[in-house]
Amino acid sequence: MKNLFVAFIVLITGFSVNSQELPKRIGVKTGFPNGMGVNFEYVTNLLEGKLAPNAEFSVIPVKHWMAKSLSDRDGTIYYYQAGMNYYILEPGKGFYGNLSYGYLKGDGVAYNVRAENRNALGQYPVGTGYFKESNHSINLKAGNKIGNKYYFRPEVGYAFNNLPKEYAVDVRFQDETSEVQYESIPGVFTKGILFNIGAGIAF
Repeated sequence: MKNLFVAFIVLITGFSVNSQELPKRIGVKTGFPNGMGVNFEYVTNLLEGKLAPNAEFSVIPVKHWMAKSLSDRDGTIYYYQAGMNYYILEPGKGFYGNLSYGYLKGDGVAYNVRAENRNALGQYPVGTGYFKESNHSINLKAGNKIGNKYYFRPEVGYAFNNLPKEYAVDVRFQDETSEVQYESIPGVFTKGILFNIGAGIAF
């Protein structure tokens, strides 16, 4: 059993060496809609060393992402992406295309939200708003990995199911009334355009 395990490790290592001298990559990316996060890639021996699965994960504070009209707010947005890079010219480097699945979800609380409608006393009460949003998309991107052990990679692409232009906020007041308000999402996130710049290390 031990010999079988050793043989398996040698086989996998051999695939990695054949496909790419430094097949494992870990780095950081910044852009939209991912904000700033981490990226992982592994270059396989498939398709002559040109196919590489990759994954990304980002955490974005709501106060840096949502519209400014909700001045007192708190929450978190998470962005996940998983897919495949296909290197066009050379194994594991240079120009590549990416097909991936992206999932964005977020929720939070907005404080001191003024009502849009008067209450029974003719006043505009102030309450607390709760919001939640999610989005699934298929992404198509093109990029260029520049460098070997230390690398740089710009990417541009399109999400085929982009975010809506507004998200709903369920506002609740102390008199136990409530209303739904709608806040706009910054246009750069709703047009489906993807852009990011990354850097990392390969080993």
